Formats: sequence, C-alpha cells, structure tokens
Amino acid sequence: MVFIILLCFLVLVIILLFVIVSEFVAFLRTRVPFVPTHAGDIKFIVQKLGINSKDVFYDLGSGNGKVVFLVESLSGAKVKGFELSWWTILFAKLKALFIGSKAKFVNKNFFKQDWSGANYIYGYLYPPLMGRVKEKFLSECRPGSVAIIRDFPLPDLKPNETYFLPKEHEIYIYKKV
Repeated sequence: MVFIILLCFLVLVIILLFVIVSEFVAFLRTRVPFVPTHAGDIKFIVQKLGINSKDVFYDLGSGNGKVVFLVESLSGAKVKGFELSWWTILFAKLKALFIGSKAKFVNKNFFKQDWSGANYIYGYLYPPLMGRVKEKFLSECRPGSVAIIRDFPLPDLKPNETYFLPKEHEIYIYKKV
C-alpha cells in the first residue's frame, strides 16, 4: 500500500515538474506568460464580427485552446492554434480528441508559420511582439483578413474598430485592405 502511495506521489511530482518546466521554457522563448481570455469576450467577438463556418481562425499563442474551442463551437469556423508551451498544447490536443473537435494545434513558433490561410487572426500578446505581428499580418494575410488584437494595439496602425470590454480590456480590430 505504501508503495502505491509513493508511486502516485512520484507520478504527480513528475507531472507537476513537466508543467512547470514546460511553462518556464515557453516563457523564456516568448516572454509572454499564459493569460486566459474570458469566454464572454470571445462570444462578443464572434457575434460582433459575424465569424461563421466559412471562416478560418488562427489563435496566436493559443494556450490550452480555450479561444480556439469557443470560436469553433460558436461559429463552426475552421480553427487553428499556435502554442510553444508543451503542457498546454498537449492539454489542447487531448481535449480536442475527447470532445471530437476538428481544431488543429501546432507546437511551433507562429512567426515561422504561414498565415495566408486565415481570414481571422487573434492575438493576446505583449507589446514587444506587436510590431512583428503587424508586419506578418500585412505581408501574409489576404485583403479582407481581420486581425483581432487584445489590449496591446499594433504599432503605427489605426484600428478600424476598438471595443472597450468589461474588466478593462480593449479589442482592436484591423482589416487588411
């Protein structure tokens, strides 16, 4: 009995270490911590922008997939999340498997991936990354594509719309012409 308890404790410690190391390495690579988005904010975005089943939605830094799964369930859009943290991408992939989601999750740097397939790009990132997001959005996304940026606007680019949400969050909408 003591052996089983010790074994369970050891497994728990290994899982905990995996989560901590994974998040630490992801933070060192990106300098962006895992910060979840409120479900109500995503519902607002999907409704306000009219995202539907004909759309393709990419989440830059998708974490545990919460935004990706919500957009998929609310709109039927094809969804993809990019995430560098091992534990959150593993969690998202397992959740997709269990709930029967068609969401795709990519454990790669989103700056090194092609964005031309998406007509909606969502990012809740930090200011040091926003210049690179702007350049990639403008260079790779097709005309008519929309960047949905939370809290930290794209530098030197005027948003088409700005929404002020509860809990002091701002959503910036940029439409590529």
